[in-house]
Amino acid sequence: MKLDIGLYAGLTCGNPDLPSFGQKEFVLDVPDGTTVRDLRRILAIDPAIPLLCMVNNHHEQEDWALRDGDRVGMFPPIGGG
Repeated sequence: MKLDIGLYAGLTCGNPDLPSFGQKEFVLDVPDGTTVRDLRRILAIDPAIPLLCMVNNHHEQEDWALRDGDRVGMFPPIGGG
């Protein structure tokens, strides 16, 4: 299935085996049944970094099963003032 991926606040695809390595916005083919957690692992994003994950503009937990065509945004929590 195809996912539309957006990584923000300095995140990039960290998996050198993917054509999207080092990119922030891309389309990625993943196996059916992939969860947000699986996607994070596929993209090789450091598990020590806390992430907010948005799927189709809704906050979802890491066990959320993704579907073909989903728009996934990931970003570390940021603050300001």
